[in-house]
Order: sequence, then structure tokens, then C-alpha cells
Amino acid sequence: MTTASFSFMLKRRLDQIDGTERDVRGEGWRSRRLVVAEDGTPYSFHVTVLDRGARLRFEYEGHRETVYCIEGKGTISDLAAGDTMSLEPGGIYSAGIGEPHEIIALTEMTLACVFDPPLSGTEEAD
Repeated sequence: MTTASFSFMLKRRLDQIDGTERDVRGEGWRSRRLVVAEDGTPYSFHVTVLDRGARLRFEYEGHRETVYCIEGKGTISDLAAGDTMSLEPGGIYSAGIGEPHEIIALTEMTLACVFDPPLSGTEEAD
């Protein structure tokens, strides 16, 4: 396994992303991409807010993701396996390439998301 070596320390605040091309919105969600491919890291890092009642289905053909719930309450369903679990603060899930899953936001939710390989930052599916 190769460990990435960075020649810089990235420093950025969430509010610096507001209103830029890294502040991406879709129906039921908003994703602020703090670290993306052009930053030179082997992953991207996003803070995503889901609207209460949002029902979002994902299946990434070229990315793995790990999602940590910071606040709010919802469910995460593994559509291939047919199982569902509660997702609330302190909860985490990881989905591999091609693994279909669905999140239902029972309240507004704030999620920290890591993608490998990194997203460019403007994609509309998070």
C-alpha cells in the first residue's frame, strides 16, 4: 500500500465554500466540498445537509464513500442486501463501488462524507 505524501497543508473553512462552484445543491440536499481532486489529495471530503423528508438513492460506478452522521436522524438501506439501519449522530456507513443504497432523512441531517477516488467537486450526486 502506498501512502500519499503532501507537500502542503490545506487550510479551509466551511463558510469559504458558500456560494462557490464547490457549493453544490440538488433536490433535497446541499453539499459543500471542502477537499476535491484538484487539491491533490487521494480522497474528497464534503459536508452534506439533507432536507427533512429527502429520499435519496445512490450507486457510484467509480467511487467508494464513507459517511458519518454529525446531526439529525434518518435511515440507510443497503438495496442489494435488503437491510436498513438507523443513521443518527455517531453512526457511520461505507458503500463500495456499485453498491446501491438509499438514505431517508427523517429530520434535517448533516453528514461528513469522504469519497475515494476524489470527486472533482461539481458533481450533482453526493
